[in-house]
Amino acid sequence: MTRRDDTLHIHPPKRSEEPFQAVAMPVERASTVVFDDLESFERRVERLYDGFSYGLYGTPTSRQLEDHIAALEGGSRALVVPSGMAAMTLATMAVCRSGEKVLIPETLYGPARDMAERFLGPLGIEVISYDPRLDAGIAAAIDGRTRLVWVESPGSSTFEVQDVSAIATVAHKAGALVAADNTWASHLLFKPLAHGVDISMQALSKHAGGHGDLLMGSVAVNDPTLFRRLKDTARFLGYGVSPEDCALCERGLMTMPVRMRHADGTARKIVAWLSERSEVAQILHPGQLGHPGHAIWKRDFIGSAGVFSFVLRPELATRQSVVLRALRLFRLGASWGGVHSLIAVSDPRKGRTSLDWLQPGPVWRLSIGLEALEDLLADLSQAFELFAHAAQRGRDAIEG
Repeated sequence: MTRRDDTLHIHPPKRSEEPFQAVAMPVERASTVVFDDLESFERRVERLYDGFSYGLYGTPTSRQLEDHIAALEGGSRALVVPSGMAAMTLATMAVCRSGEKVLIPETLYGPARDMAERFLGPLGIEVISYDPRLDAGIAAAIDGRTRLVWVESPGSSTFEVQDVSAIATVAHKAGALVAADNTWASHLLFKPLAHGVDISMQALSKHAGGHGDLLMGSVAVNDPTLFRRLKDTARFLGYGVSPEDCALCERGLMTMPVRMRHADGTARKIVAWLSERSEVAQILHPGQLGHPGHAIWKRDFIGSAGVFSFVLRPELATRQSVVLRALRLFRLGASWGGVHSLIAVSDPRKGRTSLDWLQPGPVWRLSIGLEALEDLLADLSQAFELFAHAAQRGRDAIEG
């Protein structure tokens, strides 16, 4: 049938059916999905979980990434959403209803704690914060209304390691599910689903994306019924991800093991350097003897990430801005897990009651990137000299 130009602009000739394979993930974009017959169209809702019904609910590109993440997590199914924060909100909303409880560790990612208190509370979901060092002792905080227990191991900023298996055992005994924010370790260092966790969550913006230019989160599960609850909740919230971002994430996954090993190796050497500095009061790294949960880290984890914190001596607080401005390779930034080295300054003591073990002073979190170790140490050294100059000026003033 001959077609006029206006029609040909919209309906090109049918593409070749010859097989085409490439090592890179193909990017298939779509909002509208079409069907060959009325029966398929009328049954499109049945395709929500395993097929394709509308672009918002999945494309071949996003499904390929989800299948890849599920395999890496040791799960049966996975779902990708617009951010790590979206993944945490999704997991909680899929499990909890008004009148029920969710338990969160005091170390949980700050914005997620804010979400739990300011968003879930008005919806009638009670939020209980707990000391991340409770481990099996968390049983005393779980009652018949508790539907979900969050763990984050190691915890944000202070990096306490939790006994996830023990927490999962007591939670399940009480009828509650367990969700883990596993972003620090990722599936490479710790697999929550193998330790009794029901929902393993990651902010793929960090290690998986790896270049500071991607926003995405994931949840992985083994229970098909729980997956459908998560998928339905994501649909009701209107969560969707672009195929271009999925392809970027898939590319990041390919180099993720090499990047994480390099960052960890560099981080360990920087930890050793910081341990010798008089400006540093305490190192916060799961691999350090005496760190909260160190023995559990040795038992359950196969390594560490290039993200850790340290505490400066309290009297150096007034010099932080001067020293931070002097850094050239380390940049101030709240994220981590990428190729660029970053510093974030925080006060983890705010809103917490379980930090009696933490030394006083400002807390700096470092995310080690892929720069040469020697260059990073030189950058820290020249900046830290400003601390020393300040101390000397103080001594001169006292003697004068």
